[in-house]
Amino acid sequence: MNPLQVGALAGLLVAAAVGCVVLALQRAPRSLASARRRLYGYEVAGGLFPRHDTGTNHDSAAHLVAQRLAAGAVGRMVVRRWGAGLHTIDLTVADVVSRVLASTGIMLFAVGGAVSALTATGLLSPSLLWPVLTLVLAVMAGWMTVHDITGRIERRHRELRQAANDFVQLTAIGLTTDQSVEEAIRFALAVGASDAFAALRAELEAAPQRGLAVWEALDEFGCRHQVRELSEFAASIERQGLQGVSISDTVSSMAAAMRAKALDHLEREADAANANLAGPTIGFVVTMVVFLAYPLAQRIGEAFGG
Repeated sequence: MNPLQVGALAGLLVAAAVGCVVLALQRAPRSLASARRRLYGYEVAGGLFPRHDTGTNHDSAAHLVAQRLAAGAVGRMVVRRWGAGLHTIDLTVADVVSRVLASTGIMLFAVGGAVSALTATGLLSPSLLWPVLTLVLAVMAGWMTVHDITGRIERRHRELRQAANDFVQLTAIGLTTDQSVEEAIRFALAVGASDAFAALRAELEAAPQRGLAVWEALDEFGCRHQVRELSEFAASIERQGLQGVSISDTVSSMAAAMRAKALDHLEREADAANANLAGPTIGFVVTMVVFLAYPLAQRIGEAFGG
């Protein structure tokens, strides 16, 4: 290829990259069915796959491609990797696929266009290394997106488990002051302060409007976000609400077990942090010893050499 053809190809790639960026940032108007799918995310009985509109569809072409991939083998792979964890960060399978495709495509076109432009201007010599490098960087961009989603899910799970722990602890404290279960729950919801606690508070406050009892809302929240402790706590509240059984001792035992579990988890995280710091600490000590001992060793060598 002559320089003119290479320059034309580079300009085409750059224009395509800019178009992909604009398309990714553009928010198309959504139909009612699309908004419903965005809100609920997955079919309950359909294996956690995203819902599809059968009527008028105003989604962008890129999102439609992501939906088609999410309904196939790619979507099943996403479900196997994250499962219901996507609910915790308000993402669907189609959202994950579209984000990975967008990051990979943008990196591919950006690096490809830059390499082509530099080759056309003579700053880079033509080589098969550049296409390989472009593909590697594009794959790394997609992998970084996957890694970011995994990290967000893990952080959200930790926040939800911490919120569940705080909620049970505060409810147990409320029960020790001769409050009823409902009053203790209201006390716990009023005291707790975090984003995860706010999500739990909103779920319980909306339960009466949805025709759900408190224990049903708690169990649904725990199952949806994979927080088993909330489901167990909901079962205890259900026994109290339907059978009139006192659950003060049960909640106190559950709170003590959750405290012990949280303390054990904290100790393991501290041990892991100490283990990760062992290498840098040893390196720092060795470097300081060498730095301090070098002048002395140099003088001893000069003395004996002189």
